[in-house]
Amino acid sequence: MTVSIDPVADFARRVMRFSPDGLVRTRASASGTARLWAVLPFKALVCLDLPVPFEGDVVVSAADLAAGGASPSRRHEMEWRTTLPATDGRVIETVPAADLRRVDAAAAETLRARRGQGVGDRRLRDALLDHVALTVEGEHEVPLRLVTALFRMGLHTGEEPVSVRLAGRRIGLAGSRGIAWGMDPGLRLL
Repeated sequence: MTVSIDPVADFARRVMRFSPDGLVRTRASASGTARLWAVLPFKALVCLDLPVPFEGDVVVSAADLAAGGASPSRRHEMEWRTTLPATDGRVIETVPAADLRRVDAAAAETLRARRGQGVGDRRLRDALLDHVALTVEGEHEVPLRLVTALFRMGLHTGEEPVSVRLAGRRIGLAGSRGIAWGMDPGLRLL
């Protein structure tokens, strides 16, 4: 017997693990298919590509999506506070998925091993998430938070390489099912 998992509900449940009151934005991609977006509380923007036609731009609660759908009367466009990348950017490097999985597993083990040993869990977690997991093209730093977001949100399955993308000044990791982006760094100070 094959069990089929609804990718929309799965994405929403994963968002809720990090933020029970999280929002999911559904927007048409450049190819006219659906793309789900969510902001994770550890400063990562994630998107899941769905191979279904979609038009429009709608923001709903992850809880409503996880429960089987979202009522058009309960939309949350005014609560969405994050800009989305204008494009999928350009690939600046590819990295073996196994290497990134090892980095993710090592970070999780470090956090588990240090819990309750005098260092605040939140401080340790934040330091790990800020850690530079990878530097590409000599100057573009990929923080651990993107590696964590990519795998915890189920955006990469299989062993094909993960591509590192650059869209303006925003860095991202593109997996087989979606992309984990860093947050928009905002305007540069003069």
